[in-house]
Amino acid sequence: MHSPPESLKTFANRIARAAVSGNAAQVISWLRIAGLLGAPTTDPTNTSRGVSVVDLNEAPASTPPESYGYHVGIWEREVVNGKVSFVRRRETGPEWRFWADVDRIEPKSEKTRVLLIGESVARGFLYDPLFNPAMALQMILESQFGAGKVEVIDLARSNLGFQIREVGINALQMEPDVTVIFAGNNWYITNPLMSEIAEIDEAISKQGIAGAKQVVEAQIARHARHIVSDLSAAYESKGIPLIWIIPEFNLRDWRDPITNAPYLVNGLNKEWLDLMEEAQSALRDHEVQRARLLAEKMIEIDQGVCVAGFYILAECSRRANDLEGEWKYLTLARDATSWNVSRPIVPRAYSAMQEAVRDQTSRYKNQVVDLPVLFREHLNGAIPDRRLFLDYCHLTTLGIQLSMRAAASCVLRALKGIDIPWHALGGEHVAPTPKIEAEASLLAAILNAHCAQPYDVVHYRCVRALHHSRHIAQLMLNYMDLQTRISVPRRMSEAEQEIWKIGSPLMLGLLDWNRKRLDSSLLNAMIDALKEVGIEARERVEQLCREEHSIASAETNLLDYYYCSAVDQSQSLMWLNYSADKRFWPDAKYYRAYLPESRFIFVGEASCGVHLCLTCRLPKSAAREMSIGIMLNGKLQGEIVAGSEWGTWEVNFPDAVVQEGLNEIVLCWPRPEFESAQALEKARLNLVESKFPDFYPIFGEIHSFTASDERQVSTTSASQVESPLTEVA
Repeated sequence: MHSPPESLKTFANRIARAAVSGNAAQVISWLRIAGLLGAPTTDPTNTSRGVSVVDLNEAPASTPPESYGYHVGIWEREVVNGKVSFVRRRETGPEWRFWADVDRIEPKSEKTRVLLIGESVARGFLYDPLFNPAMALQMILESQFGAGKVEVIDLARSNLGFQIREVGINALQMEPDVTVIFAGNNWYITNPLMSEIAEIDEAISKQGIAGAKQVVEAQIARHARHIVSDLSAAYESKGIPLIWIIPEFNLRDWRDPITNAPYLVNGLNKEWLDLMEEAQSALRDHEVQRARLLAEKMIEIDQGVCVAGFYILAECSRRANDLEGEWKYLTLARDATSWNVSRPIVPRAYSAMQEAVRDQTSRYKNQVVDLPVLFREHLNGAIPDRRLFLDYCHLTTLGIQLSMRAAASCVLRALKGIDIPWHALGGEHVAPTPKIEAEASLLAAILNAHCAQPYDVVHYRCVRALHHSRHIAQLMLNYMDLQTRISVPRRMSEAEQEIWKIGSPLMLGLLDWNRKRLDSSLLNAMIDALKEVGIEARERVEQLCREEHSIASAETNLLDYYYCSAVDQSQSLMWLNYSADKRFWPDAKYYRAYLPESRFIFVGEASCGVHLCLTCRLPKSAAREMSIGIMLNGKLQGEIVAGSEWGTWEVNFPDAVVQEGLNEIVLCWPRPEFESAQALEKARLNLVESKFPDFYPIFGEIHSFTASDERQVSTTSASQVESPLTEVA
C-alpha cells in the first residue's frame, strides 16, 4: 500500500482541523475542490488563455490514446469519397482569430505535407496574417523541394497551452510526412491542479516562497516531459518524424516590473527594501562593486524569487564587460517569478521547460532546433535582444527567418536524408513587405510601452517603423490623437477612421485590443521619432492633452485606468485589470500600494493651482498612526498622518508648484511592520480555495484620489499647513 504524498497529508490535515472546528461550509468547499465530492466545479467562461471550456492545465496522459478525436483545433474531420479533409467548424467562430484564417484543409495529396504546430510565436504574432513562420517555412522548403511540391499546414494557435498535446495527436489524421512543434512559452502553471496546489501549499508552509518556486519549476518540467513524451511516442508509433523547436526569451531588452519581495520569513522585508534602495543608489553613483555586494545580499535574503537583485547584478556585469555573468543573471531574472500563480505573467521559456524538452527529446531521438543555441551562434555569442524579438518572446522577421531555416534543415534531413546546415539555406528574401514590417514595428512599440518597457526600446521600434515606411507617420499622428482624445466616442473618432483607411489588417487588429490610456512614454517616443524625420508633433499633442485633460476643465480621477496606467505600477493596477480568470481578482476593489512610493499624474496649467482630495489608510498591520509624504514634481510639499482606518484629506498646492502639462504626484508611504507569517497563511488558504492569494506586502490603500482646479475649491492651502494636514472625514 502506497503512502500519500506529504503535501496531500497537509491538505488532509487542513480538512480535519476545519471539521473539528465545526466549519462545515469550509469542509464541504475543500472536499469539493479536492474532487472528493465529485469533480471540482469549473467555470465554463474561464478564458484566461483565450480558450473556452477547456482546462488548459489538464495533466497530460502518460500514454498516447489508441483513437483520435474528430477535431484538430477548430477544424472538423470530413470524409468524402474516402478522402479525408478538415473543415472549419462554425460553432468555433469566436476562436477563429487565434488560428490560421483557413476555412478548409484539403485531403493529403502527392505533395510533401509538413505540419507546423505551436503557440503565438509560431503564429507570427504582430505580423500574422500577412506574414508568419508557416509562410516562411513554405518558401524555404519550396526552394529545395520545388514549387508546388510541398505544403506547410499551419496549425499554430495564439495562447495554445498544454492542450498542444491534443492538437498534436489529433493532427496525425492529416497524414503528415513530418511535423514541427514550436511551443513551450505557455507551459507555465497559472491554473494548477488540486494536487499541484497541495504541493505548493506544503512548500510554502515549510520553506516560504522559495520552496514554492522549487515546486512550481518541478511541475513545469513534469508537464513538459509528459507533453514531449506523449507526442513523441504517438508519432514514433506511426513512423512520422517529429521536430521540436525550443523557444528563447528576449533576455537583453525585456524587463519584468520591479516589485517588492514577497512576504519573507523573520520580517526581512524592511532590510531587503533598504538593500535595494542602496544598491540602486550605488549604481547611479557608479559604485559597481558596492552595488554588486548589496544585490548579492538581497538575493541571499529573498532566495532568488525576485527580479530586482538579478537585474542589478546583470547591470554590474555589463559595466564590467562580463558577458557570461550578464547572461547568467538575466536568465535567473527571467525565471525568478515562476512561482507566482497570483497574477498573469508574460509568456516565456523557463529554464525548467527548456531542460525538460532537451532531455526528453534526446530519449526519443527527435531532431531539435534549440533557439538559445541557434541565436547565440548567429549573434556571435551576444545576448538575444531586440534584433530577434519584438517584445518578450515574439520574433522579428530575422528571428522567424533563422528559426524556420533551422527547421527546414531538419525537415530535409528527416525526409531526404541530406544534411544542409541552416545557414546554407536561403531565407533572407523570406520577409514581409516594408509596409507590413513598419506596422509590426509600430505595434511592437505600442505593446512594449503598455508593458512599461524602457523608453529606448519603445523609441527604437518607432524609429524602425518610420524607416520601413513613411505611411507610419500618419498612423502615429492618428494613434496619438485617438489615445489623447476622450471627448469623442471611439467608433466616432476621425482618427480611428483614418487608421482604418491607411493601415493594413494589422492596424485594424490594434483597434480591437488597444485600450485607451494616457500614453506619456509612448507619445514622447513617437514625437521624438517623428521629429527625426522632420515632422513636428509635440505642440499639437500637448495642446490636445490640455484641452482634453486639464484640471482647469474638469476634475481628474487619478485612480482611473486612463491616468493610473501612465506610470509603471502594474502590480497596483491589478484591481483595474480583471482577467477572465477569477483567481486573479484581488479581494479589494480599490488601489493597493505594493511599493514604498505610489505615483500618479495629472495635466495642469501654470496659472492653475491644484486641489487634491485623498481617501486612504495604512494596512491593518500598522500599529500606530504614521506620516505619508506628498511630493509634487519631485519636491516634498507636505505630509499627512494616517492610521489603519479610512480617512479623507483635502489639500491645495498653489500654481507656483504646478507645471504646464504633465505633473507627477508621489505618495511616500511609511514602512509598517509586515506580518509575514499571518499574511502567508492567508495567501495559502486563498490559494487552496482558488481565490486571489496576495503574496506581497501592502504599504497603503487608496479608496479615492482626485485632482481639480484649486480656484474652484475653498480649503486650507497646503503651503500654509504643517504636518499633519487637516483630516476632514
